[in-house]
Amino acid sequence: MNDLHLALLGSLLRAADRRRLPLWIGGGWAIDARLGRITRPHDDLDLTFPGERRAEFEEMITELGGQVDEETDYGFLAEVRGVLLDCEPAWWTGHAYEVTGAPRGACPEQAEGQLGDLRLRCSSWEAVAWDYLYYEEEVPVSQWPAKHHHSYALVRAALGDEAMERLRVAFSAHRTP
Repeated sequence: MNDLHLALLGSLLRAADRRRLPLWIGGGWAIDARLGRITRPHDDLDLTFPGERRAEFEEMITELGGQVDEETDYGFLAEVRGVLLDCEPAWWTGHAYEVTGAPRGACPEQAEGQLGDLRLRCSSWEAVAWDYLYYEEEVPVSQWPAKHHHSYALVRAALGDEAMERLRVAFSAHRTP
């Protein structure tokens, strides 16, 4: 499945480049791109796109043979060539794209990851960790599949204990009404 994902990712990036549409890879693929190696099999592609250009992004998905399947509370799910795309908007703040409710700097302007010959914009380490903190609220860690334990350990190792604790405190404050 990873080969199929990488081929589709290449197609998505070429189509986005033709439109000058920035895309960021998130989740497990962001971890892999930041490390420069594939660490596990993947089930989907998490993508962040400019929210004000959603129609253009959806058109691109359609041109690649895909379709939007479901609206979510944070964006939408699409399918292209048998691959699930989990898509979330980022919004221009006047100086950068940011994901609502995520730590600042979630969408770095420069490509900070690489998989094979693909240079990739990726969600920041902090944004990936933030997603795991949400996941921790939804599913007890004891029920996580092994792949998520593995990936979360890679994120914690990349950030270090102090940064993870700062994120956890910020996340708790963000979630407290």
